[in-house]
Amino acid sequence: PWTPRICSTLDFCNVRVKEMKKATFIIIAVFLALALPAHRAGATISVSLQLDRDAATVADFVTLTVRVSGCREIDGRPVIKGTDAFEITPAGTASRVEVVNGKVSSGIDYTYRLRPVKTGTFEIGPARVTVEGKTVSSNTVTLVVSRAPVSSGANRGPVFLKATLSASRVYAEEQTIYSLKLYHRVRISDISLDLPDMEHVTFRQLGKPLQYQATYNGVAYRVLEVRCAVSASRAGTYAIRPARMGMTVYRRRSRGSGGLFNDPFFDDPFFSMSSAEPLRVDSEPLKLEVLPLPEKGRPPGFSGLVGTFRVSATLAPGRIKSGDSATLTVVVKGRGNVKRIPDLEVPVPDGIKVYPDRPVLKEETGPRGVSGSKTLKWALVPERAGRYDIPSLSISYFDTGHHAYRTLKTPPLLLSVLPGATASPHVGLPSGSGKKAAPGAPAGKAVREIGHDILPIHTSIREAAGSPGPAGMTFWLLLAGPFVFYLAVLCGVRVRRRAGDDAAARARKAAARIIRQCRRGDLSAGVLLSLVTGYFNDRFGLSLGTLTPGEASEILRARGVGPERAEEMEHLVQLLENAVYTGRADVPCDTGMDVPALIRRIEKEIR
Repeated sequence: PWTPRICSTLDFCNVRVKEMKKATFIIIAVFLALALPAHRAGATISVSLQLDRDAATVADFVTLTVRVSGCREIDGRPVIKGTDAFEITPAGTASRVEVVNGKVSSGIDYTYRLRPVKTGTFEIGPARVTVEGKTVSSNTVTLVVSRAPVSSGANRGPVFLKATLSASRVYAEEQTIYSLKLYHRVRISDISLDLPDMEHVTFRQLGKPLQYQATYNGVAYRVLEVRCAVSASRAGTYAIRPARMGMTVYRRRSRGSGGLFNDPFFDDPFFSMSSAEPLRVDSEPLKLEVLPLPEKGRPPGFSGLVGTFRVSATLAPGRIKSGDSATLTVVVKGRGNVKRIPDLEVPVPDGIKVYPDRPVLKEETGPRGVSGSKTLKWALVPERAGRYDIPSLSISYFDTGHHAYRTLKTPPLLLSVLPGATASPHVGLPSGSGKKAAPGAPAGKAVREIGHDILPIHTSIREAAGSPGPAGMTFWLLLAGPFVFYLAVLCGVRVRRRAGDDAAARARKAAARIIRQCRRGDLSAGVLLSLVTGYFNDRFGLSLGTLTPGEASEILRARGVGPERAEEMEHLVQLLENAVYTGRADVPCDTGMDVPALIRRIEKEIR
C-alpha cells in the first residue's frame, strides 16, 4: 500500500532537482547580466515587437513584448504606437543575457497585456526606445480582432481540441489555413499530433506551435495552436476527418486533512502531488469545398500557378563590349503554390547567344501560408556591336483574391554593345602617288630623303649594263637556269613530303593528347573546352581563340566527317559553353559522353 506514495515522493524529488538546476542557471544568467555594463560603446541597439498570436477575440488578452538588444537600460519606457483600440497594462520587465558565437550581449524585455475593445484589423507599432539620447524604432505587427464566440453553455472540460479552417470554399491548389487549438486548464506534456491522411489533400505545418492564453465560454484556458497550410489538387467536396492529439495530463491528487505534504507550499503546480495520466482528444470534423479553376479567360500555356505573385527583371551590366556577357535576372515571388512557377524562355534578338543558368526555387512558411520565389538567370553574349532590345517576359497565374487570371510582364530592357576590338590602322599613301586616300583615312606623310646608298649610282644604261660578251649576266643566267630549276623542284618535293609527315604526326599527337587527358576524369568545363579547342587547332592547323558549336560542326563536315559525329561534337561544345557562361567553368563537368571514343571515331572519318 505504500508503493504509490513512495513513487510520488520520488517524482517530487526529481522535480525538485530539475527546479534547482533551473534556478542555478537563472542565478548565473542574472549575475552575468549585472556584471555587464548597461551599454557598451559601439554596441548595436536593436528593437523588435512581438505578439503571442496574430488573431484574437474581444474577450482575450494578448501578450505584447518589446525586445531591446544591445543594452539593459533605456531612457524612460518604450513608446508604442497603434494601441488606441486596446486596454494596455504593463506586465513587467526582464533582463536577459545572450551568448552568440562566444560573444556575450545583454538585453531587456518589456511585456504588456493588451485587451481589445473593438473588432477589426489593427497595426501595432512601431515601438520607439531612447538610449543615451538616440532613438531606435522597431517593426510593426498586425492583429486581427473578432467577436467573442457565442457561449454554448456546455462545459468542454479541462482539456479539449478545436479545429477551424480560414476558408472552407477554395479553388484547386489554393491554400487555406487549418488551425488546431488545444485548450487546457491542467498541466500537460509529451504532446503528439496525428493529422488526417487524405487522398489529393496535403497538410503542411506552418512554423512552430503558438502558446498563449484565451477565454472560451467565459473560462480562461492556456492554448497551444498548430497551423497547417491545406490544399487540394483536385476539385470536389472533402470531409476532413478529426485530428487527434495525445498527451500526458497531470491531475492534482486530493489531500487529506493532515500529513507530511499537507502544506500550502505544495499547492504550486510545479510541486504539487499529481498523478500522470495518458489522454487523447479529437477535434471536430470539417468540410472543405474545392472549386475547379475556370476555363473562361485561361491563358494559353497556363502552368497551374495559383495565389498572388509579382515579377521583376534586371539586366547587368547594360553596356558591354562585343564578346563579353551580361546577366539577365528574372525573379518571380509571391504566396501560393510556388512550385508551379514555370521556367521561362528569353526571346532574344539575332546576334546574341543565350546560356541559361539553373533556376533557384526557395520556399518559406509563415502564419499566412506558404510563400517563396524562383530566380531565373541567363548569360547573354552578343556577337557584334549594336543596340539590342530584350523583349518582355510574361507569366500567368490565377488570382484567388480577385477570382480571375492575371498576366505579369517584365519591362523591356536595352543592351548596348560596343566594338570589342580597335580598328586596323590605315597606311597612308605618299603625296604625289596619284592615289587618293579613302574617306576618313589618316593623311599620309611626304617621303623624306634620309641618306644615300653606298653602291655607285649609274647615270646611263650603257654604264649599268657593262661591256657585252660572254662574261655578261645574261650568259651566266642562261647557263645555270636548268640546274637551278632542277634544284628548286627537288627541294619543293622534299618540303612537301616533310610537311605532310609533320601534319600527320601533329594530327596523331593532337588526338593522343586529348584522349590521354580526358581519361584522367574530373575535368572542369573550362579545361575540357580548352582541350577541345586545342585539338581543333593542332589537328587542322587553325588558330581559333574560341570554338563555337557551329564552327566545330562546319570544320568536321568540311573534312569529310559524317553528320552524326559532327552533331555529337556540336552538342559537346554547346554543353561546355553553357557551363562556362553560367559560372560553372571550374566545376567538374559530367557531359554524359565518352569524349575519347568520340575523338577516335572522328579520326577514322577524317579524309
